[in-house]
Amino acid sequence: MRSNRTRASLVSITILAMALTGCVTTQQDRIGANDGSDACYQYRVALDSTGNYYAEDMLKGAAIGAGVGALTGAVAGGNVKSALIGAAAGAALGTLGGYWNSRMQQGRDQAILGVMSDLDTENQNLNRTQVALDQLVNCRRAEIARVKADYKASRIAKPEAEQRLARIRAQLDKDYEIASSINQNIVKRRDEYLVAADNIEPGSAEKIRTKTVAKAQTKKKQTKQSGSQASQVVQRTNTAFETSERINATTNSIQQIAQKEATLDAV
Repeated sequence: MRSNRTRASLVSITILAMALTGCVTTQQDRIGANDGSDACYQYRVALDSTGNYYAEDMLKGAAIGAGVGALTGAVAGGNVKSALIGAAAGAALGTLGGYWNSRMQQGRDQAILGVMSDLDTENQNLNRTQVALDQLVNCRRAEIARVKADYKASRIAKPEAEQRLARIRAQLDKDYEIASSINQNIVKRRDEYLVAADNIEPGSAEKIRTKTVAKAQTKKKQTKQSGSQASQVVQRTNTAFETSERINATTNSIQQIAQKEATLDAV
C-alpha cells in the first residue's frame, strides 16, 4: 500500500501536468485553416504569432506554483489533503503580485534591474502586436472598401456583395476572438508590472492608471541612482500601459468594423 506522502506527491505531479497541458493549442486551432479565401490571412498569422510571448512566463507561474505547493504540502502534512491545500497556496503565488515576489527572491536591487530588462522586452513585443493588429485591421477595411466599390460601380450585384461582406464579417469575428485572447493576457501581464512599479515607487500604479505619471515624473529630481532606476521602471511601465490601452482600443474597434462598416447600409 502506498504511503500518504507518495500519494500526495502523485497528486502534485498530476496537478502540474494538467495545468501545463490543459491550455495547449496549435496555431491552426486558434486561427483556422487557410482555404485561400482570406486575403488577410497572413496578417492574422502574424498577430497570433505575437501572442505566444504573452502566454508564457507569468501565466506559467500559477501552474508551477500549484505543483510545487502540492509537493510542499505533502511533505509538511504527509497526506493528500495537505497536498491539495498546498496546491491552492502555490497557485496563489502565480496570481497578481507573484511576478514581483519572484523577482524579489534575488534581492531588491537585482529585482529592479530585472524588471527594467523585462519591461524592455515587454514593450518591444507590445509594439510588434500593435503593428500586426493594425495591419490586420487595415487589410480588412481595404477588403470592405473593395466590395463596396465593386457594388457601387455595378461590377457585382447586391447578393454577391452581401455574400462577400458576410464572409468578411465572419473573418472579423475570428480576428476579434484572437485579438481579444491576446489582449487578456497582455492585461494580466500589465497588471503584474503595475504591482512591481508600485513596490519600487509607491503610488506609481495609480498615477499610471490615471495618466498623471508623466507630470509627476517631470517634477521629481533624480538625485540618486536608485531613484533614477525607479523612475525608469515607472516610465517603462507607463509605456507598456499606454500601448496596451491602444491594443485594447484597436481590438474593440474590430467589432465596430463588423457591425457598422462591413454592411451595404454603410455604402
